[in-house]
Amino acid sequence: SDFTVMRLLNNYYPLTRWSPEVDGIIPGVAESWEYSADGRTVTFKLRKNMKWSNGDPFTSQDIMFWWSLCDDERIGMRPPEWAYADGKVMKVSAPDDTTVVFTYAEPFYFLPLAMATGFWTPETVLLPAKYLKQFHPDFNPEIEDFTIFNRKNNVANNPDRPTLAPWMLAYISNTGDRAVYERNPYYYGVDPEGRQLPYIDRIEAIRVQSPESGVLYTISGAVDAQFRSINFNDYALLKQFAEKGDYRIRTWEEGTASWHGIFPNIEQLDSERRELFLNQDFRIGLAVAINRERINQVVWNGLSRPQGAAITDEAWHFNSPRGQDVLKRWTSQWSEFDTEKANAHLDAAGLQERDNEGFRMYQGKPFSVKLEYTGVPYAAEQAPLIAEDWQHVGIRTEARRCTDTDLWPRIIAGKYDFYMQHNSELDLFTFPGYVFPTFANTWHPLTGRWYSTGGKEGNAPAGFMKDLLDIYEQCKREPDIEKRHGLVLDAIEIQLEKGPFMFGTTGRQKTLVVTKNYFRNVPETGILGPWATCQPGSKFPEQFFFAASHLYGKGE
Repeated sequence: SDFTVMRLLNNYYPLTRWSPEVDGIIPGVAESWEYSADGRTVTFKLRKNMKWSNGDPFTSQDIMFWWSLCDDERIGMRPPEWAYADGKVMKVSAPDDTTVVFTYAEPFYFLPLAMATGFWTPETVLLPAKYLKQFHPDFNPEIEDFTIFNRKNNVANNPDRPTLAPWMLAYISNTGDRAVYERNPYYYGVDPEGRQLPYIDRIEAIRVQSPESGVLYTISGAVDAQFRSINFNDYALLKQFAEKGDYRIRTWEEGTASWHGIFPNIEQLDSERRELFLNQDFRIGLAVAINRERINQVVWNGLSRPQGAAITDEAWHFNSPRGQDVLKRWTSQWSEFDTEKANAHLDAAGLQERDNEGFRMYQGKPFSVKLEYTGVPYAAEQAPLIAEDWQHVGIRTEARRCTDTDLWPRIIAGKYDFYMQHNSELDLFTFPGYVFPTFANTWHPLTGRWYSTGGKEGNAPAGFMKDLLDIYEQCKREPDIEKRHGLVLDAIEIQLEKGPFMFGTTGRQKTLVVTKNYFRNVPETGILGPWATCQPGSKFPEQFFFAASHLYGKGE
């Protein structure tokens, strides 16, 4: 396991949480929440008598401590995106130790969803105030700034930092390749019989250097459970050693709508290029020039589904008949491989003229694009195939591998042509970027920067960008969840009319969960790709257990 996997497994202790089936929100650290009639106030009731892992009481004041940091320029924290409605920041109050009240300027129905999002939300919002105040300059005159505070607040690296999670970090090696977690004696969860969770007393996590070495480590029989980072392509090898290694293999969904998706920057900084990238014929031409079945066979051994870029099939937005229809069209539109059609669209985009080598020119000048990617798995295998397809229809293409520190700042600045990313998401209300231009990434860097900075940077939305953001704002204010899903479908219809804004390759790849035969109570299915819903953490891993025969060498 790597330690990000441990955080997805262990650090899911939010106020509200996704259900194990990812079809709704259920209570977590908060036992209940209630909206005011006008939708502007949300009141959370915390569970009584909860404690941090060191025995300190957990109260509403811990959340108020976090909120005080969000308004402190010295630490550099800012209120999160979900703290705003109609451009105005929310107010937070705590009438008593078990009540927290969030008040907005306008109706805002996303807050319970935002609170359930990922391991990073509880890590950020639920802070052990008594412990951390030792390192805060306002509470300790010997502390000058927040350098020590930030180090001590790192729950992934500081064993002393109290947590509400099922397991607490007990040890991490200096090299960062081994960590040990022990059960939190004050964890709030109990099973139906009243026994305190978690069942497992101790977890050891090992960082491996590559997916391949992780598979070798697993088949050696040294792993009790591994929930991520094992691809279906490794199934035959794992199956071969399953009996000897005393493990079983479950097939879970990766939840991919495209591995990888390709994102065109339709807000190019250069005006001439921007005009071209905004041209729908240009984007359709490149989309249908991709031979997805070749990618399926070469990269995925025929085990994926050629498709257009979308989000995960199981997303709750698609539960209605209309939702299923929209999903079907979204995954199929512009996903056929058709060189003749690609050439026709590229000609219609104003790229008819070619140079001496047969590559297309734009406005009488040489023209080329860059397809960029980082070291994520399988991107390096796919990018040359896509570049070859685009060159076949006359688009000079450079497939370029980058580091995260090089590529991501350029994405946010809008200084890219195309980049590749893993499309996998179950909820567009809280992770809207695939459809709504709310952040400076994917296909909308400048409008997204405008939205995420409250209009201080980037470009103000116009045309379909404004239409999409207007729909997103409607979603925030809509109390009826079914109507809210309908608004999401309205936005996807704009994608189907004006797009493609994302190009798909192949999706629906499986991922493998490997557990020893004595490791029990693990669900047969799950969806591991989207981080926001935090599986396997949302599957209640505190109820996984070792069979008695393994622990005691006798009957179960």
